[in-house]
Amino acid sequence: MEQTPPEVGERPLPFATYPTDDTELQKTIWKGSNCRRGYGREYIRKTHQNCCAYCNKPLIEYYDAWVTMALDHVVPVSVCKDWSIPPEFCRSLANAVLTCAACNGFDNRYKPSFDKRQITTFQEFLTLRGEIFIERRERILKKHEEEKEFFKEKVAQADV
Repeated sequence: MEQTPPEVGERPLPFATYPTDDTELQKTIWKGSNCRRGYGREYIRKTHQNCCAYCNKPLIEYYDAWVTMALDHVVPVSVCKDWSIPPEFCRSLANAVLTCAACNGFDNRYKPSFDKRQITTFQEFLTLRGEIFIERRERILKKHEEEKEFFKEKVAQADV
């Protein structure tokens, strides 16, 4: 069954179900190398998220979705390095969202459209994370629409 991603404005940010304690939010979530069996399960328990943060695809209902599950850095590591954001903010639970493989790959080379700024506090980082999430979600959902059009025009007509 094909899932249609909702419009950007229809869904709130996924962070509402995250722990509210800054100490818990600042802990790293990335441990080991297996998202699904390791830190992905821990992430789901802590945030109560089980769908792709970008397109809302359920990720734990079916095996095929489960094996596409990934965790994404909302503020990419490259942006954190370029902006001199403290590495502990970058690796924190607060900077993680559950994604499907498609959404995780659609915006791999993301660079913010707004000017660089100095981020020194965790609260400043959380504000930036929200702004970047909104921008990335819009770009990712647009990419889904482009891929659907390509599929309809080329793949579904066997013109691959």
